[in-house]
Amino acid sequence: MTKSRYLIALVVVGALVLGGLGVIGFAQATKPGQQKWPPQFPRQGATKLFENDHVIIWEQVGRPDPPVVHKHVRDIITIGLESGRIETRDAEGAKTDGKLETAVMSTLVYPAKGSPNQVYYSKAGLGPHAEVMTDKTMPGRSIQVEIKGTEPRDCGSWSAACK
Repeated sequence: MTKSRYLIALVVVGALVLGGLGVIGFAQATKPGQQKWPPQFPRQGATKLFENDHVIIWEQVGRPDPPVVHKHVRDIITIGLESGRIETRDAEGAKTDGKLETAVMSTLVYPAKGSPNQVYYSKAGLGPHAEVMTDKTMPGRSIQVEIKGTEPRDCGSWSAACK
């Protein structure tokens, strides 16, 4: 089994375990009349690899161009496969590098310092933000596992993807 396939299998098993444990998404406060944001997926550069009652698995190569400001409607496990040069921007387009919201809503699960093979767990509600590919010669590649059933109860108030 190749390293990439092993990582994918590991994440799928982890996602199923987390789903079975009843991981609940983070509910983010919103203001009345606030804009509804699109979900992270589907989007340009993302290919759906698998879906069942528990997870949706995407392969992401690069980032959408032009960038799409979005919010995460589900908890997501991200496995980096190839390095990419990507910046995070807030809803107004200012660079954030994801520092503030990532510190609160994302956890580095597998640190492989200096390697693209990092694994992150991100809570639903992350955003609004856009990911911008800064070097098209290094688009990056990752596997992202959306965990079904982790949508926050108030998701419909801030996302166009929730009812």
